[in-house]
Amino acid sequence: MSETTASIQGDVPCFFHINVNCTDFERSLAFYRLIGFEIVLDFTACGDASFGEVGLGPVLRLPDDCDGRAAMLMLKGDQRGMRLDLIEWRSPHEPAHPRRSLAQPGIGRICLRTFDAAAVHARLSEAGHTCYSAPKLITLGGSRIEVFCAEDPDGVVIEFMQFKGRAPQQTRQ
Repeated sequence: MSETTASIQGDVPCFFHINVNCTDFERSLAFYRLIGFEIVLDFTACGDASFGEVGLGPVLRLPDDCDGRAAMLMLKGDQRGMRLDLIEWRSPHEPAHPRRSLAQPGIGRICLRTFDAAAVHARLSEAGHTCYSAPKLITLGGSRIEVFCAEDPDGVVIEFMQFKGRAPQQTRQ
């Protein structure tokens, strides 16, 4: 990167991926495929050594022999978008802890934009996934948005937003 580009963009120009850990890779992969993700890189299929063998243990503050089943996913048709790094850790294996509240510190939810909130909600509900509510029309930040949240098989909250246009201008009294 040239010095000029770094001074304009900064030296961290974009998101690359977000990691979602799971307890059952195939079950979680089925959920993410249901909402439009596809595998763009299967680390197991490409024959890479374990995470520990390639040296990721200290980078991730995990044991040197860490290992897991992992794939990089992207939304269909979004070749320049952020990826989802789905991992089922074999070693170390940690139990899942339920989230007490979405107000709890840390990453609360992942938000995905949709063109049809009702269709996504129906697909998830029919497949037996937990949805917190039906899509609800709200006004936020000057936009009308149809929004709902659902949980992946391990309780990761995914928010879906369908933008419906600008909200009518409100006059203050």
